[in-house]
Amino acid sequence: MEMKGAKFALGGRSSFRTPAPAKTDWWPLTAIGLAVFMLMLDATVVTVALPDMAKDLHADLTDLQWVMNAYTLAMSGLQLTSGSLADRLGRRRLFLVGVALFAVASLACGLATTAAVLIGARIVQGLAGALMFATTLALIGQCYTGRNRGVAFGVRGTIAGVAVVLGPLLGGALIAWLNWRWIFLVNLPVAVVTLALGWAKLPRRELLEKRRRMDVGGPVTLAATLTLLMFALLRGTEDGWSSTRIMLLFSGAAVSFVAFLLVERAHRDPMLDLSLFRIPSFTGTQIGSFAVQGSIFALFVYLSLYFQSVLGYSAMRAGLCFLAVVVPILIAGPLVGQFMDKLPRRLLVTGSLLLLGTGLVVMHGITPASDWKDVAPGMAMAGFACGIALPTLGSLAVEVADERRLGMASGVNNTVLQIGFAMGIAVYGAVLARYGTTRTDFIDGLNQLFLLAAAVAYGGALITFLLIRPRPRR
Repeated sequence: MEMKGAKFALGGRSSFRTPAPAKTDWWPLTAIGLAVFMLMLDATVVTVALPDMAKDLHADLTDLQWVMNAYTLAMSGLQLTSGSLADRLGRRRLFLVGVALFAVASLACGLATTAAVLIGARIVQGLAGALMFATTLALIGQCYTGRNRGVAFGVRGTIAGVAVVLGPLLGGALIAWLNWRWIFLVNLPVAVVTLALGWAKLPRRELLEKRRRMDVGGPVTLAATLTLLMFALLRGTEDGWSSTRIMLLFSGAAVSFVAFLLVERAHRDPMLDLSLFRIPSFTGTQIGSFAVQGSIFALFVYLSLYFQSVLGYSAMRAGLCFLAVVVPILIAGPLVGQFMDKLPRRLLVTGSLLLLGTGLVVMHGITPASDWKDVAPGMAMAGFACGIALPTLGSLAVEVADERRLGMASGVNNTVLQIGFAMGIAVYGAVLARYGTTRTDFIDGLNQLFLLAAAVAYGGALITFLLIRPRPRR
């Protein structure tokens, strides 16, 4: 029986659907994992290179802020669009295009001679990253089933978490041994291997939405919403949260978001099918993902500042301190993947968010006499919680959608992750700015951030418990 609005495609031609890759074929996951590692690493590896960049490129503080934020802004703005395009054009095709473009942009970053060139290349990196990242969850859902799917989501979530926290450590090592340009140039060999594996091993036959009308208004209004929102969040502390400029930016973001909802509701084939949010488990999954990124991961920037600026650690030593988070993620991620299909998803998500919040509370209470050992137990608890939460949430994000909307569901989840990370950084920075500039002031502010992040995690735990159903309805 023909499925309305869809057809099986191989290189643009109709064909019969073929079975998913064999259960023992982990090469597709290898390609996906390498891509995820590159993407998430580049989100944080830049933090330890900013002083050297400023010196070599004669960049000021504003330039350095945009070197950090241009990547996240571009990636979050195109995530959902990329997921929808993947459902139309093919997830494998978009993934490979993204990897190739990311390699070119990384080369441009490494060769940049001015701050403007570096910022422009970082924007292209973010756009390419959106093409890659938006397809990873969907490709896993397409390639694996049953227990193997749980393992694959566990591995992907572990890789993402480890890459984020290893960024400062690897960046510090590359800068110490070579120079800051190699934090970008190191992507080139990884991209070549990823392209080769992806071309050879990712499935060519996919169930695509070939007959859907192109949604132009959705991408435009969504990009405007996220751009205005991110500008407001990034400029709020400097310009003042009640300033006319910031109020106009927030108002513009709100108007654009309403326009986006109206466009998607009216369009026959929308980029975002709003009916997905009628599924409680899908909505709960997005809130849980936001809570994880908006709590512990958004704190990494300020923990790095604490280790380097307050405790006086080198970039390398500060990176080593994050092993307290990395090791538990490495343990919990693959472990939960083994049993994900047998355990209640609501229990896994809610329990991990409760553990995450508790870990943040344990980190609270540092004093001027404290060092990294005083926050390490809480970091370990938070890392173990992330190792459980990330793969479980990633799996839920695509399980609630049918195969034709895998890219869309994946794009929504990745957009939420990026927004949670960016909003967390902005809000925590605004809270920290209310305190003074002394060592004691910073520590007092950081203690406040621990409690605020814990409240985000606990709130996420409550909402996910209420929304996520034992068995998500398709």
